[in-house]
Amino acid sequence: MSGSESTIGKLQFLGHAGYVVERGPLYLAVDPWLDGAAFDNGWDPLVQSARFDPKRVTHLWFSHEHPDHFSIPAVKSIPQERRAEVTVIFQETADKRVVGFLRNNGYGRVIEVGSGQRQDLGNGAALTTVMARDGDSCHLLELGGLRILNFNDCYYTSMSEVEDVMRAVGVKPGEVDLMATQFSYANWVGNPSETERRRHAALRKLDHLAMQVRSVRPRYVMPFASFVYFSHEENAYLNDAVNLPSTAVGRVREEGFPAVMLRPGDTMELSADGLKAAAEATDARAKELDGSVEAVRRKEKPLRKSAAVPVDDVVTTVKAGLTRLRNGVSRLDHTLMRLRLSRAVFELSDHRVLIVIDRLEDVRVQPLDGTVTPDVVLSSEALRFAFAQDFGFDTLLVNGRFHEARPGGAGVVMTLCGQFGYVRRKVSLAASILRRRFVEAPRLVLERLRNRALAQ
Repeated sequence: MSGSESTIGKLQFLGHAGYVVERGPLYLAVDPWLDGAAFDNGWDPLVQSARFDPKRVTHLWFSHEHPDHFSIPAVKSIPQERRAEVTVIFQETADKRVVGFLRNNGYGRVIEVGSGQRQDLGNGAALTTVMARDGDSCHLLELGGLRILNFNDCYYTSMSEVEDVMRAVGVKPGEVDLMATQFSYANWVGNPSETERRRHAALRKLDHLAMQVRSVRPRYVMPFASFVYFSHEENAYLNDAVNLPSTAVGRVREEGFPAVMLRPGDTMELSADGLKAAAEATDARAKELDGSVEAVRRKEKPLRKSAAVPVDDVVTTVKAGLTRLRNGVSRLDHTLMRLRLSRAVFELSDHRVLIVIDRLEDVRVQPLDGTVTPDVVLSSEALRFAFAQDFGFDTLLVNGRFHEARPGGAGVVMTLCGQFGYVRRKVSLAASILRRRFVEAPRLVLERLRNRALAQ
């Protein structure tokens, strides 16, 4: 782009990972999260989200099913009489949960796209979606002569992964005008006393951001998808080491690229001059957003609380969840899962009892008498939610509403998250083990050798 070029369109930032792109009649809303908490009352927006015009929306794109991206209130904000006219683009999945929900709520133009599939949006725009690990996805938006690469919170940690994405969307280093990516951790990272562990996670996230910048070499970088805070009294300590927006801006500049930071409601013209103007306003905007993070650390923002759930209700939900797990996978996969997790012990902090699960089948309540060491400590509400949904343990890892009761105890949560993930994604554990051993492991070895050679 050159400064003399006319405006190609405009981008309005809604908040967190959401924005609207406009070009003529095209009105594309990306990952809009408008209201309320996410992840079982574990997250809230750092700053109140801006609103988009539901009567103007022509297209919706959602990266994945997480509620800070696929927001039910946002989906339902589109008037019922307009939903049949709105084109919704979502990655192809085995469970069809998202597309089924959309169609059941009156959306008549729901398009499932495969990884690397380019979808024409009209008005000189096209969008290519690329699937990522853990059910996430990213996209390249081509708008006239401008390209926006949106990584949102995809977990890309190696240059080869980013290069794969670039090949899939058909761009080379230096050809992207604006790259948007997450800049801080967004999950459980240690117990309250482990602030240093969270500082390390925050620095590692910046390292990933920097790697993405070096790989893509975009004209501008927009750090986003981290404008949240851990908003429950059970997880608020996790806010102590999140990256400040200004820190992310500084890291981008250290790599030699200009940063763009937007606040909810800010609108940026999509032109050379517009991007330049947004970059020039970034320091003031980042400083303002820093203030919101500092307000969280000073405990000035509200925290949510939960009432205790009866132990019998928790046990009933746990047993039902284990039944869903057994029925949702093959006998071989279930056997492998039982070998992987022979026992899981949860301490209910609001009842002072243990829920003991043996071999993913037997469930019992045991007094907290010191004879059995729990793996994790959490509230009865948090454990009930974890077993009530196939994505429950994924939610628990993200919202961080638990503590480790022993070193490595969080591994039980991670293991159950993975096991229920096979039910949700309808894939085989046995096949995945073979793929990791014979496909992914050799690739990682090659990646390490490559990085070592580049460092010499």
